[in-house]
Amino acid sequence: MENAKRLAGMLAEIGADWAVLTGPDSVCFATGHVVPVEIGPNPFSGGPTIAFVGRDEAVGVVCPNTDAGQGGEWEEVSYPGFACSVVDQVGNYLKATQEMIAKLGISGRVAVEPASLTAAVADLLPSERVVIDTPLKRLRAVKTERELGLLKRSAEIAAMGQREALTASVPGRSELDVLNAIRARMETEAGIRCALAGEYLAGVERSSTLGLPPGAYRLRTGDPVVCDLAPRVQGYWGDSCSGFIVDGEGSEAYREMHAACFGTLQLAISELRPGMRVCDFDRLLREHLEAAGYSYPHHSGHGIGASVHEWPRLVPDETALIEENMVLMVEPGSYLPDLGGIRCEFMLRVTHDGAEPMATF
Repeated sequence: MENAKRLAGMLAEIGADWAVLTGPDSVCFATGHVVPVEIGPNPFSGGPTIAFVGRDEAVGVVCPNTDAGQGGEWEEVSYPGFACSVVDQVGNYLKATQEMIAKLGISGRVAVEPASLTAAVADLLPSERVVIDTPLKRLRAVKTERELGLLKRSAEIAAMGQREALTASVPGRSELDVLNAIRARMETEAGIRCALAGEYLAGVERSSTLGLPPGAYRLRTGDPVVCDLAPRVQGYWGDSCSGFIVDGEGSEAYREMHAACFGTLQLAISELRPGMRVCDFDRLLREHLEAAGYSYPHHSGHGIGASVHEWPRLVPDETALIEENMVLMVEPGSYLPDLGGIRCEFMLRVTHDGAEPMATF
């Protein structure tokens, strides 16, 4: 568990003896234990799955019996969450947590995630605490070779979904019908169920409006489509976005907008490299697209890993330096009420002297 070792080193730097990780993405990052997320909080759990990581590299996981036995190299205490009887899930969870605390000998100063640490678990921990959020997000931003392999696979699944979108987007089908076909194709390729984030929106008005859910709208010839696909495969997320026209090429104005957005993405691939400030990279992309007469109201991109959105976000006021083996989503776009929307998004791995797409479509 390379990330547990990295995390142990970070604990020494911040003066903590144990990390108590309660976010599902943090648990996956540190241990490889995949917490199901698709239906929200597990109805058979008594609280968030916990990963304990010590400065001595000891690792323990507390989880419900529905998620146990994933075969990782960690101590595991599972508890009855699902059974053919009355189950005290919260009580069982807290007993399992106490058992793990005793088994690992957790004491001293603990580093915690306040956003997901429950009061009941906090009461079981040593009182001396430090917030782990900032050092943890920086550690997670630079990927190991194992993580890069998982992310590449997720990127390939997302790219396959984008290719399926071109085939499935025919006049008469609803947005949800097309999205279901896309998802089925991705899950068949992955060989497992995949949680899915993103959007599929068609038509001038819907594709140019940010934040709408896919719905019953039926595609028409000439409709612009924004297709954003982010599947989670084995605990790590892929992401992607494309813009295209249903059953045609679109107007000259649409083609010019598409060329400007895709050209900005190509600029990102050619210019992204270690040592750049995020804000400078963000400005480069915005100014390039604005010179062509277009703009976007959102971030230029974000990190990705065990969470679909990770630090750093590519925004004008982020001064952090880009580092080798970061994986960044870059997503320039344009949304015009009389023309429709476009967003062009690839997953880019930062190499020692540049960047490369993890998958294309």
